[in-house]
Amino acid sequence: MTGPVPTAAESDALARLQAALVSVQPELASASPGELADAVAELAATAQAQQAQLREAEAEVARLQQRLDHEHEQYAALRTAMDELLNLSELAETISTSFDVEDIIASLMDLSARFVPYDSCGVFLLDAEAAGLQTVRLRGAEGLSTQVQSQWDDGIIDWVLREGHPVVIEDIDTLDQPGVDEASFVTIPLRVRGKELGIYSVHCRRAKDDFTAGEIDVLGVLANQTAVAIENSRLYTDLETAHRQLQESQRQILLTAKLAAIGELAGGVAHEVNNPLQIILSRVQLLLLQPPGPERLRQGLQLIESNVRRISRIIRALLGFAGHNVRDSDWVEFDLVHSLHQALALVAHQLEQRLIRTAIEADSDLPRLQGNQGELEQVFINLILNAHNAMPDGGELRVEVRRAGEWVEVRFADTGTGIAPEHLDRIFEPFFTTRPEEGGTGLGLAVSYGIIEAHQGTITVASEPGHGAVFILRLPLNRQEARGSE
Repeated sequence: MTGPVPTAAESDALARLQAALVSVQPELASASPGELADAVAELAATAQAQQAQLREAEAEVARLQQRLDHEHEQYAALRTAMDELLNLSELAETISTSFDVEDIIASLMDLSARFVPYDSCGVFLLDAEAAGLQTVRLRGAEGLSTQVQSQWDDGIIDWVLREGHPVVIEDIDTLDQPGVDEASFVTIPLRVRGKELGIYSVHCRRAKDDFTAGEIDVLGVLANQTAVAIENSRLYTDLETAHRQLQESQRQILLTAKLAAIGELAGGVAHEVNNPLQIILSRVQLLLLQPPGPERLRQGLQLIESNVRRISRIIRALLGFAGHNVRDSDWVEFDLVHSLHQALALVAHQLEQRLIRTAIEADSDLPRLQGNQGELEQVFINLILNAHNAMPDGGELRVEVRRAGEWVEVRFADTGTGIAPEHLDRIFEPFFTTRPEEGGTGLGLAVSYGIIEAHQGTITVASEPGHGAVFILRLPLNRQEARGSE
């Protein structure tokens, strides 16, 4: 029994299939239709197996791609974290190598821009005296200081300080305005060990919701490190100031003790020497009144008289140095500026001879002082003459009188030769002088120091060689209060 006869189309398709199979397997050139069907089935099974392998390969490739993407994301995150650490390390290095607040804040602003681009930023510290914010540093577009002050007035800054963490605040001036990009303030409190120092404000052309938590956290870390650095800088500055004050106090104590000891010795010696000295001087003067003798003898007597008078002046200065114990009856109310003008008038001729210009500048509301006016004028004259000696070729002496709290400060600033650094610590010592050949006794400043100390004030000096000197007197407005504070 024979099967149905294939049509022409079927025969043609069968022929093409056989030709295709023969191209793959030449031995099928004489195969029967059944053998061809088996070969087709085998090829179909092989194709299915290959397709399954291909799908497995594609799945493996997809898994590898997914793993690669994940590792790429991890690498990017690691790179970002490394950049953050490097930037934080850069700030930490700036903090550890500098106590300059300006440098620290500049580093904070530079690093902030790497994480959060901004159009302006600023550091504002709390001002306890003014009960407000003090602008320390601004960068970028103008107007941030005014905007932050407005936030302070509205209580927003106080709220951020109470929150204790960075807060993003919408810039209401940019909301719902056509053609204007939304902007926001990132306000970060500056706190150290619970102490509020101020805020760091960053103004960005971004909507409030566009900031990521990572960006805000990084700004917070940078601000925290900066706050620590600012506080350390303050503590370092306070420590330096306290150290200088301690050194000055120690110097004053040593100088006072030295002056007291020398004063006691000088007083005793002066009294013992003064009497025989006056006898010598009177005998020399009697000899000079005798009929003229040999010229050489007369010159010798005049030389003796000149030097005895010089010794006498030194003795009087010693007695003044050792015995200026101001009695309460000597204290009067007086006009300090008027006394300065009087002292200046007494030596005006000497100053004019050297073409030295003088000027007195004083606050208009200075109260009257209590003290021994005569002794203080002696101090003023000593300081004016010191300036006169320091300006042999002329110059300027400027006297400034200012009120500084419960004190009056008088500054004598000259444009003279200045004082050598090695002499600054010795100029108030008795008998120390840089003008021995000009007859300097080295007692003028020592006596002045004692007078100012008796008035419960201080006298200091600042100078650089070639740039003049400034003597600074500080006198208490109220003597009794000054004594009570001691």
